[in-house]
Amino acid sequence: MSNFIRLVKALDYMRMVVGICILVDGYPLIFFFRETMRLAPGSTAFTAAALAAGLVLMVPFTVLRRLYRPNVTMFWMALAFLLMSILYMYVYNGVPGYLDSGKDMIYYAYMLIFLFLLINIPNDIIPVFIPVVVLFTLVSNLGLVYALITDPTWAIGQRATITLNNGADPGSGNPHAFSRNAFMGLIACAIWLMRPKTHVIFRLLSFFAGVLNIAVLVLTQTRSAIVALFLAIGLFLYFNVRPAQIRSAARSLVKPIPIAIMVMGFFGVMYFFQRYLTVYLVLYDYVTSFAERNLETLYALLGLKAQGADYKAALDDSTANRSVSAAFLRNVLLGHLHMLILGYGYKFLYLDVPIMEALADQGIIGLALFGGIIGMSGYYAFGIMRRNPNPLSVFLAYFYLLILIQSLTNGRPYEISFWFPLALMIRFMGVDHLFPAHLNDNVHAPVDAHEQYVVVSNPEPA
Repeated sequence: MSNFIRLVKALDYMRMVVGICILVDGYPLIFFFRETMRLAPGSTAFTAAALAAGLVLMVPFTVLRRLYRPNVTMFWMALAFLLMSILYMYVYNGVPGYLDSGKDMIYYAYMLIFLFLLINIPNDIIPVFIPVVVLFTLVSNLGLVYALITDPTWAIGQRATITLNNGADPGSGNPHAFSRNAFMGLIACAIWLMRPKTHVIFRLLSFFAGVLNIAVLVLTQTRSAIVALFLAIGLFLYFNVRPAQIRSAARSLVKPIPIAIMVMGFFGVMYFFQRYLTVYLVLYDYVTSFAERNLETLYALLGLKAQGADYKAALDDSTANRSVSAAFLRNVLLGHLHMLILGYGYKFLYLDVPIMEALADQGIIGLALFGGIIGMSGYYAFGIMRRNPNPLSVFLAYFYLLILIQSLTNGRPYEISFWFPLALMIRFMGVDHLFPAHLNDNVHAPVDAHEQYVVVSNPEPA
């Protein structure tokens, strides 16, 4: 009977984690059902309904009766920035005759409800969080693969994405959503794969899902996710690998059996690419096109020439837009510094650099709140990387790297693509010392059970 009760509780926690995944990483599956399966092509109502379903799945049975303590400082900073954004939208809008206030209010409602539900969700979701993320991202990746195979407008060499808006513009889509899904899946697979208690079957599943995540990252060709991946690998090695371990691993590789395995692996890879030359050519084409596009941007930034003496390198659209944004901010700093006290108003100018836009739109206070949350998340993330307290905290620490890079290179500070992950970090970062001992891998201090949550009285009506 006790085993059955534990199973029911685990399924209930998985339900909540699935709801979180829909909010944080639901767009790949939403696009799949909406566009590929033709349930509601181009429908924003379908997207809103899917996100609302995620919120419903998140509701615990203890809602309003037990509130768990988030990172209080980050919580109030986030609430202040969101309320300030709403106030600016109605009182100090940088766009005359702004018509999207209703749509934006729906987004803000989702953000605030998500943040509220997170402080109702118990810490006991930690043991099931990583397995659910692995499976959720795997299903999303398989949906993308199916969409690419069945999409007649997609060809090898294009960035992997699901065509939106009923195919009106072939190849149009959002590859960043799929690269985020792949990055999240890769981090979760690595955590699940390296945990000593993971069963061998689930290790194989993690390995397969991890390889697929790497393939999707290559196919989407998004710089932010690839840079975040290399940064995550570097930080993992820095915090977890010691020089003595490197020397021991190097000595173990020069033994007969490892050498034989490496030789067999090398010839196996060569045989595979000779037999399936198309696979090699596809990978080579993606890698070279990605490198050429980024070298082209580097040449343009340095004012150099590429592809011959008569051709001057040009910036791609995103980099050119950020260059214009930097020029705008430089002009403001040199001649209109006073405007940064309050900012130019809500969504005054799309700068494609969220932290910079927070300063330009909402002034010093906006930068302090939005940038402060990013900075505090980074402070806790690096501490978690060093301590490895529990799987969920470790996942959020490495996932933060992608959010950090995107906050400097892509999007606006008001987007749900930032605030859903940030809300998750506000709930679980910097408070792992309050978790029960059985949820933490490395326990440093005893935990007072009464500090884990705040009980809200809910007396029965007379």
